[in-house]
Formats: sequence, C-alpha cells, structure tokens
Amino acid sequence: MKRTNKKLSLTPEQEVNKENPISWVKYTKNSCATCAATCCTMPIEVRWEDLVELNLVSDDDLSLPLKSIINRLKKEKVISTYRSETSLFALKMTADGKCRYLKNNKCSVYKNRPLVCREFPLRMGWRHGYCPKTPIK
Repeated sequence: MKRTNKKLSLTPEQEVNKENPISWVKYTKNSCATCAATCCTMPIEVRWEDLVELNLVSDDDLSLPLKSIINRLKKEKVISTYRSETSLFALKMTADGKCRYLKNNKCSVYKNRPLVCREFPLRMGWRHGYCPKTPIK
C-alpha cells in the first residue's frame, strides 16, 4: 500500500464530531469565544488535587480509605467512576450530558478548573492542538 501525505480535512457538509478526533478543527486562541463548549460535554477526568481545588474533598480526607471517599463522591453524584490504573476520577455529568460547572455556556469554576480543562486541547485530549469546536447556534 502506498503512503500519502494527504492532509485530512472536512468537506463543507461534514460536521465536527466530538467522538471522532479526525473531524476536529485546529485550535486557535479565539476558538472558545464562538464555540458551544463542546469540550464540556466530553468525559472530564480529574486528579485528587483538582477535587481539592474544587472543594469537593480536603487533604484531611486522605487519611480515610480511598474506597469510602469514592463511595461518598458517587453517592453525592460528584463522580461517576474512579480508575485505579490512572488514579483519575470522572466527574458526573448533568442529565443533559454537560459538565456540572458549565453555566450559560461558561465555566463557573474557571479560576479553579481542573488541570485537564486548563490543558485541553493543547497538551491534553485525544488530538493535541485540535478541538471539537461546534459553533454557537
């Protein structure tokens, strides 16, 4: 099979699909201003430090068994899962599939937002430098 260096691009009738990174568009510093916050409808996996920063747990909680903390956070509908392989907690999304902190298309915890949100899409995400930008309707 012959290899080509063709650039992948969308035709005008194709849409960005958040679950298909090939369809994502090149990120620019102005991308967020005209986007419907599509990244806030994707799974958000956070670290322990992020939970502390969001005041969902305290450093004192570290003295408790991890399983009890996970169960409490699930019961409070703060997280949906915990992955021991990565030590990441998946934030529970709202009923309409958005981040719990997205209010009027803006992040209500912007100053304290998790690392994944700070680094997306430049250093974190499925396709670095690209985002699933969906125009505001």
